[in-house]
Amino acid sequence: MNKPFKRFKFSSITTRLVFTYFLIMLLTLLLFSYYILATTKNYLYEDEKQSVTTMSNVVASFAVDYIDPETQKLDREKFAKFINEIRIDSQMRVLILNKDITVLYDSQNNRNMLGTAQVRPAILAAVNGLAGFREYQTEDDGVIFDAAAPVLTLDGEVIGVVDIVYVPESVTRIHSSILGEMAFLILVISLLVGIIIFVVANLVSKRIVDFTSKITSMSDDGILDEKLDISGNDEISRLGEAFNIMSEKVVNLEKQRVQFVSDASHELKTPLSSIKLMADSILQNPDISMEYVREFLEDMNNEVDRLNRIVNKLLYITKMDMYTEEANKKLELISLNDIVGGIEKNLQPLAKKDDITLVFTTPSEIFLMANKDVLWQGIYNIVDNAIKYTDADGYVLVTTEQKNGKVIITVRDTGVGISSEEIDKIFDRFYRVDKARARSTGGTGLGLAIALGAIKYHDGEIDVKSERGKGSVFTIILPDVVPNSQADSDEPNAEEM
Repeated sequence: MNKPFKRFKFSSITTRLVFTYFLIMLLTLLLFSYYILATTKNYLYEDEKQSVTTMSNVVASFAVDYIDPETQKLDREKFAKFINEIRIDSQMRVLILNKDITVLYDSQNNRNMLGTAQVRPAILAAVNGLAGFREYQTEDDGVIFDAAAPVLTLDGEVIGVVDIVYVPESVTRIHSSILGEMAFLILVISLLVGIIIFVVANLVSKRIVDFTSKITSMSDDGILDEKLDISGNDEISRLGEAFNIMSEKVVNLEKQRVQFVSDASHELKTPLSSIKLMADSILQNPDISMEYVREFLEDMNNEVDRLNRIVNKLLYITKMDMYTEEANKKLELISLNDIVGGIEKNLQPLAKKDDITLVFTTPSEIFLMANKDVLWQGIYNIVDNAIKYTDADGYVLVTTEQKNGKVIITVRDTGVGISSEEIDKIFDRFYRVDKARARSTGGTGLGLAIALGAIKYHDGEIDVKSERGKGSVFTIILPDVVPNSQADSDEPNAEEM
């Protein structure tokens, strides 16, 4: 129990946010501190370099008064007094050398140095009349500055060299002091910012954690209609709103699925029950006449045909659901007039049989990108539905036109009409406005659902205006130009419904 809990806590979004932000902050502080320390150290070193170089030149300009050009001897007492008067830094070791680079004077009074030759690059440069400078690294990561300046007569003759060796310990002390203060400052800032990061990360992640807990609970309990509590107007709030919308859609889809299964089961059960009843009647009555047997068989055959129609329509709807994606559409340039003409030819006998006037008006030739079979089935179902719900001596008028970049197909009838409460339901699967009429005409309640799917397949829409007892007007609106899209797979084929 402890290991999963620890693993969950360590991998939580709050922990990751805190660790990431703290690491970024710490790296930023360290880089900034390193830059400040390095810049400060370089600045101090440059200042000390300038100081020791200037001091060597100053001493050299006065040292000419204390060296005898002919004998190359130095008046040490007077020169030592001069050194004390100018109060040179105690860390600076001053050497006076003749032009043969032999030490004549040492400010540290090291008698062993007197008379020794000093062969160093800075001194050699000064002997040649140039200012010399060298910087050496010590084992303890310190530095030693060696600045040399020539001692020149008025004629420009080099009669000696002033060499100052300087260890800038003050820079090391200042650098160490700054380093300690920076370390303390980094520690304080890290603690304060770490606390702030922890609080902010918890505030940010708390809603995500709450969302996750509730979503997990919903998935475990199977309760899909719960809503997340939304507060604020940031990305997390919009995420919660999107989830609530998705949840609502899932709930609606689940309700539709359950209703669809229930309706489909009911529709399939009714003809099966009739077939079962008639079959039992034949089997349980051994003396039944052939006339009754034939009558029962005809009824059973009708019920089988009805089952076949329901199954075919369900299969068609399933195919439509699979091929609604743009990539699966197979569109081509077709003539709408040819489709309308074919529908008129198929439905005119049905209209005449019921004494209904069916009129098609196509003023001009209309071409559009569409799937011919799917579009044919969509328009056919709406016109067929209009005929089925129109009484004798009524009429059904179908018109087509192009207007404002749209293709408009209008189906107007003088049928029984639809109440305002039922208009939103007529495209639901298995929904029938007049169940008695639908039963007598062989309707399954799937025709308009198929029609809507076929029109949406072409990015179109269907508008319905109707009133009980005053007929209906179905308006199909399609894009004038539908983007062509080829698919490797087969498209749904329209069937006689």
